[in-house]
Amino acid sequence: MRMERTEQLLKLALMMQASTEGVGLQEIQEEFEVGRRTAERMRDALLQLFPHVEEIRHDGKTKRWKLPPSAMAGLIQISAEDLTEMKTGIELLKKEGLTQHAENLDRLWLKIKGRLRPESAASIETDLEALLEAEGHAMRPGPRPRINPHVLYILREAIKGFCKVRITYHGRVKGDVTERVVHPYGFVYGLRHYLIAWCEDGKGLRSFSLPNISDITLIHAPFRKDPSFDLIEYAERSFGVFQEEPYDVAWRFSAEVADGVRDHHFHPSQKIEDQPDGSIIVRFKAGGVKEMCWYVMTWEGHAEILEPAHLRKTYNEMVQTLYNNLKK
Repeated sequence: MRMERTEQLLKLALMMQASTEGVGLQEIQEEFEVGRRTAERMRDALLQLFPHVEEIRHDGKTKRWKLPPSAMAGLIQISAEDLTEMKTGIELLKKEGLTQHAENLDRLWLKIKGRLRPESAASIETDLEALLEAEGHAMRPGPRPRINPHVLYILREAIKGFCKVRITYHGRVKGDVTERVVHPYGFVYGLRHYLIAWCEDGKGLRSFSLPNISDITLIHAPFRKDPSFDLIEYAERSFGVFQEEPYDVAWRFSAEVADGVRDHHFHPSQKIEDQPDGSIIVRFKAGGVKEMCWYVMTWEGHAEILEPAHLRKTYNEMVQTLYNNLKK
């Protein structure tokens, strides 16, 4: 427990050093999932360890705290594990088709590795090589979306400058090709990667599959982003990417897969209920009928949809269609 507390204080110190505006009590509560009193104790403990912590007044009343850049210079050491985790992330981004993200992170990896002290670099080089070789076996094979790096570059420039873009979009279902002017808000990554943007033609938020954007032009015309929009909240409304009005969902998993279910995080709002027969019921609130049905199928008959009725009906129809196709 003491070691865990020490690690938390070190992480808090890093947060205070990395933040340009300082860290407030609310951020400490959210990051470490603690109450206000515990957050205050953590702050006080850090103030005792680092008396030169700067206190910043935000909006004239809210207090925030920041550590000077050099405060932890002698305490922060880069390890082989740190570099390996970053390199693994780079390779995963490449395999997911996010080449620009991978290139940006790879440059950062080289900068960090290049700033190591000679004696430190020599001592971790062997460990790093071994770890990277081992991590290479963990990369997920199989199909992945192919995304044009130029599309991602323009979209990120547009997001930073709040500029509109004109895209040529290929509909995945109907196969139609349309040209649209959109206001890019952000990205949602999953089995498929999507741009979330306000569509001028559709007069609302839309999800655009990134691999289906074949051409893009940056329009030097600003847009005003809806100040109430929150990308995390938007994503959590749905089980996947397709946006629908959220509804109460309940799935029952058989006892044979109960251990695996407990290791899964299905949705931020999930609740797990153990049943007397060893099965498990998972409840959450979200939309996304098709993606839920596709996901339930991956449990190979060990998952049953209890509610809502329309989700169960759609799932049964999908299974029947697959069965009919196999008989042809």
